[in-house]
Amino acid sequence: MHPFTFLACTYNLWGSSRWDERRRPLQRFLEVNRPDVLCPQELTTEACGLIGDTLPWIRRVDDPFPGWIEEGNIFWNSDLFELVNSGAEDVGILEEDRRLFWVRLRTESGSTLVVSTAHFSWMWEPGDLGEWVTVRVDEARATAVSLDGLVPPDEPLLFMGDLNDCLYAIDVLRDAGFEDSFRALGRVPVITHPARPGSEEPPTVLDWMMHRGPIRPTLTSAVDFFVDETAPSVHKPILTAYSIP
Repeated sequence: MHPFTFLACTYNLWGSSRWDERRRPLQRFLEVNRPDVLCPQELTTEACGLIGDTLPWIRRVDDPFPGWIEEGNIFWNSDLFELVNSGAEDVGILEEDRRLFWVRLRTESGSTLVVSTAHFSWMWEPGDLGEWVTVRVDEARATAVSLDGLVPPDEPLLFMGDLNDCLYAIDVLRDAGFEDSFRALGRVPVITHPARPGSEEPPTVLDWMMHRGPIRPTLTSAVDFFVDETAPSVHKPILTAYSIP
């Protein structure tokens, strides 16, 4: 019996910043890469509509909580998955409508997969400087505890997003049993921000795809993508092919 495989993507879409010039590059990125699972951060109503129009087989969580449109959501290929249930957990992220968003999806074989995403607080939030304690450590701990309560160890679990960290929060998640897509394949994580050349911000790894349970990455990449020298976002997307036995 062949394993079930699919392509997943995490992508900070940079809200409404310079949307008019980024609309076409984002559309083209979706047309070329056609992810089966897409977890955006800094989502907007306009981007949500563009995703649905470009990938008509894609579905998403439709819920009145504003964070599902204004912060993040989870999109899935309806030819491969059907929705079982979903939720938005408060894990202490400082921004008002940010949550740990999650869905449980059923595959063609009847097995299930949980996909989750979050956008942790930015680096220089209060606590990062005055108290010398990063707020993302608490956010990562709360995320791990919440997912422990939602997902049994024998169910495949993906967690991805803009974690705004490359050190302590990542170590917390690794200690909780998560492995990132790069390290699982014996590779060094790749810079994901900024995507645009010439940015004044230092290059760093802010975006991650992590997994736990009976699921494995087979290929992973932080993608450089441009249309007429314009990137879809200031972040690079990560694309990972996953296999479930």
